[in-house]
Amino acid sequence: MKTHTIVEIQENPDKELFFELPADLLGALDWKEGDNLKFIDNKNGSFHLKKVKYSTIELDFSDEELLRYMTYAHEKGMTFNELVEDSVKDFLIKADFENECG
Repeated sequence: MKTHTIVEIQENPDKELFFELPADLLGALDWKEGDNLKFIDNKNGSFHLKKVKYSTIELDFSDEELLRYMTYAHEKGMTFNELVEDSVKDFLIKADFENECG
């Protein structure tokens, strides 16, 4: 399978940008229209796409806590959602490690 695919960036009448993935690539990856994809910036002008399954997690913060976390995320150059995603991943990795090591 190819490791790189170049696609044409197109523009719709509303000036929104989009691209289409070739059908053979979608089939090889077992992706279909409507799947959630995460764009990961490779920091070299290219992106890595990863199929993801999103779940909703309800968070209970006071307005003060939410502002503090949102400010922290902003200072780190990330969105609040990215901060939460990274925090949950770190927590799950730590929990798995503790379960394996006792």
